[in-house]
Amino acid sequence: MFSEKDFERLWFLYKTEGEPKGVSINSFCIGNNIPYTAFYDWFKKTQKKVVPVEVEGIPEELIRAGNEEQDVTKENPKPPTPHKGSIMVTIRTREGLCIQKKGLDYQGLKTLVEKLEGLC
Repeated sequence: MFSEKDFERLWFLYKTEGEPKGVSINSFCIGNNIPYTAFYDWFKKTQKKVVPVEVEGIPEELIRAGNEEQDVTKENPKPPTPHKGSIMVTIRTREGLCIQKKGLDYQGLKTLVEKLEGLC
């Protein structure tokens, strides 16, 4: 019997290794000795859950306090933040609904998440 953790690991591995190479999830399950029907049952069950989203990093506009800009890059260099409008979100449901939003900035992503929370 496979645990939730087994299926979560398989799904992560598939998304990072199998899908980019064009491998079907069915073939990936077979290659990892997991029956596809067991994986599908788990996947169908878990896709009905709401998944919390955590956004890391703060846009430069929010770092500024009033008109003074804090110099945080000297002590802790941070990775480059995405350019404005470079976030894309795709949500697909088993029923065939596909929500895709491109060109989001931080504030746009935050607004989208707030709207989606209202639907739940």
